[in-house]
Amino acid sequence: MFRNNLCYNEFVPEKAFTKTGLTSKEAQKRLEKFGPNQLEKKREFSSLKLFLSQFKSPLVYVLVFAGLVTLFLREFTDSVVIFAAVFLNTILGFYQERKAQQALVALRSLLAPKAMVIRDGKQQEIDATEVVPDDLVVLTIGTRVPADGVLVEATDFSVNEAILTGESMPVHKKGRKDVDKTKKENQVFMGTTVSSGIGRMVTTQTGMETEMGKIGKRVEAVEEEKTPLQIQLGKLAKILAIAVGGITFFLFLFGKLLGYELLEMFTTSVAIAVAAIPEGLVVTMTVILALGMQRILKRKAIVRKLLAAETLGSVSVICADKTGTLTEGKLRVVKAVTSDQQPTTKEMLVKVAILCNDMRDPLEVAMWEWARKSVDPKILLAKEPRFDEIPFSPQTKMIATLHPEILLVSGAPEVLLSKSKLTSTVLKNWQKKLDEYGSKAYRLVGFAYKRTKGEKKKISQSDLKNLVWLGILVYEDPVRLGVEKALKESQKAGIKVKVITGDYTSTAIAVLKELDIQLDPKTQVVEGAELEKIAESELRKKVGEIVLFTRTSPEQKLKIVKALKDNGEVVAMTGDGVNDAPALKQADIGIVVGEASDVAKETADMVLLDSKFSTIVEAVEEGRTIFENIKKVVLYLLSDSFTEIILIGGSILLRLPLPVTAAQILWVNLVEDSLPAIALAFEPEEKEVMNESPRPRGQPILDTELKTLIFIIGILTDVILLVLFYWLLRGFLHLHYIQTVMFVALGIDSLFIALACRTFRKPFFKYSLFTNRFLIGSIVLGFLFLGLVVYLPPLQLLLRTHPLGIHEWLFLFGLGLFNFFAIELTKWLFIIRQKKWQK
Repeated sequence: MFRNNLCYNEFVPEKAFTKTGLTSKEAQKRLEKFGPNQLEKKREFSSLKLFLSQFKSPLVYVLVFAGLVTLFLREFTDSVVIFAAVFLNTILGFYQERKAQQALVALRSLLAPKAMVIRDGKQQEIDATEVVPDDLVVLTIGTRVPADGVLVEATDFSVNEAILTGESMPVHKKGRKDVDKTKKENQVFMGTTVSSGIGRMVTTQTGMETEMGKIGKRVEAVEEEKTPLQIQLGKLAKILAIAVGGITFFLFLFGKLLGYELLEMFTTSVAIAVAAIPEGLVVTMTVILALGMQRILKRKAIVRKLLAAETLGSVSVICADKTGTLTEGKLRVVKAVTSDQQPTTKEMLVKVAILCNDMRDPLEVAMWEWARKSVDPKILLAKEPRFDEIPFSPQTKMIATLHPEILLVSGAPEVLLSKSKLTSTVLKNWQKKLDEYGSKAYRLVGFAYKRTKGEKKKISQSDLKNLVWLGILVYEDPVRLGVEKALKESQKAGIKVKVITGDYTSTAIAVLKELDIQLDPKTQVVEGAELEKIAESELRKKVGEIVLFTRTSPEQKLKIVKALKDNGEVVAMTGDGVNDAPALKQADIGIVVGEASDVAKETADMVLLDSKFSTIVEAVEEGRTIFENIKKVVLYLLSDSFTEIILIGGSILLRLPLPVTAAQILWVNLVEDSLPAIALAFEPEEKEVMNESPRPRGQPILDTELKTLIFIIGILTDVILLVLFYWLLRGFLHLHYIQTVMFVALGIDSLFIALACRTFRKPFFKYSLFTNRFLIGSIVLGFLFLGLVVYLPPLQLLLRTHPLGIHEWLFLFGLGLFNFFAIELTKWLFIIRQKKWQK
């Protein structure tokens, strides 16, 4: 399926093969000539299409049908009101979806892929879109190939080409010196992933000229999947639609039997149906999730999916890596401990630290910085060229490089000690030293070498035996500021923290001691070797008690995550390498640092920009806030809907005139209610959310607590409104005047209900009214709109309202305030009861 690329020496200028790569000027010229290295994006959903999509809604269908019927019956006033309601609903839906869409696009742009290139003789990271033909690109394990190219250097190099071929097995590749020109063993393609080794490629094709461009596939997904909560809310809306449809049909028939006019009952039934179906709920949820993602970004983390923003609030276990998350990850060599006191031994250790080093991580960078104080790396590298290497891997835990007449090795001290020629006494002494340094929270790297005979050019596994032990470098990695506080906050929030590290047990225990965490080594600490022997069924029983896992492999991380999930935990897992990808994918929330491999990033749900553990805890807090705000919006919209159904239904059952007109109901729901509903999405976090246990997996949004509050708010409001309506009717006032009073009362009550929905945890006097300026603004606008309807002649005609005096306004405001206090009192009694029940 691949096109026949030319061999490397047929299209690439010789200059590109030099170690300096292109110059910046040459790269800029090529960028202008060939354009950015990107595939043609799927056409974005235009604003016009997004606007028109708002009409694809059951609510709109019902309104349009009602509008056409009233138009046919020549009830032009009702027709204008209904079609105006359709337009307003469309505008609000468009605004909400556009806002969410823009927020998500902005977040995605922060996750643009990067590429490591050699330009002007220096290695530098650039946006993958800036890669040009003839660029010299550095490829390491876990990186995604940014364009099509030819390998000019390759060591133990293989790629996963599943995105092109569907085959999941890694494909071995060779550099140009080894390649058979009749095969494609030196070609690599955009979108494939480096599975092992290191290499350098010269770019041959970019953008739509790549294999990926030719077959028309996208590397990145362009659409967000619906989250379980959105699906759940969509189902809820459908259930409500069916239920409300039945109720309104019953009210329509019953009202007709009691002598109400056909048109009046028809338009009122339509208005109730529209009012009771929270059609904008799913869109509002998207806004809340997108806003939550933006707030998490301000706390230095990028959430890649809406699903993760939703799930964060349910996290019950955080599996954290020690290095770089609990500690700073800024390593510094504090000491070199050699096998003897001979100067030559120290010189050899320095030599290994320079030559057996690719500076791929902070450990190797710190090693290089320490060694260069004793020797000039350029001179040493020129004298001792590298013939071959075995790159570092989590399985072998070491790196080996071959130079003229010598093999150099660095890596985990216990691994190198086991491969060195040492007496049992010397071995025991060194193991004791490793434990001593580990108990003081130091990190250690071991060094060894072996003389080779003749012109040896390749390393074999047999060469890695009977090594000459040199000693260790001792590293310091301070605990991050704020971690201890974040751990305590996690504990208070009912979140369990598990530390999973490849480091020594003694080192990890020492770090946790600094964080004021005391462990029982017998029951709360498990090493990788011991973990390997534990069956999955047994691990499920023990994993809850274990706090620290040390010397673990990537496979064991996956085993731990599975055991926790089998116990019903919602797991967040940190990682950074390609080997962590399976565990990150298995976790409910996979978390990586900004410097993680491409594969790890693409698997993860959240990227930490500052690598701090405290950022994870803050993101969980935001996740809980997201869910709380969703509950507030649901409570507000359904309380209002329930209130209106009971008000109209109660009036019909009591054989009273209709308290409000169909047009007035539509105005309250599509104008008065919409703005506060959107504003509730901006509610700031409540600190109390981190004093509660995590939300159980699968807990429904409309739980018993919410149903009870909806019922309480609806009944309290309806009792007040029905008493007011009955009292007004007893006064033999004009019906239009009475309906205006009831309309304003209903509108004011809906605005006060929005205030009552701000929190489930405390009474109104314990929180500031001005922490959500959007809500205050929406309430002010709500009162303004009510005033316009009552006093503006065109709106008076449309909604059949009558001017009210200042006394009526003050009375209705006071009535709304009374209802607000009644709701708050009932809510507070409900909260006290809930707290007692929890205790």
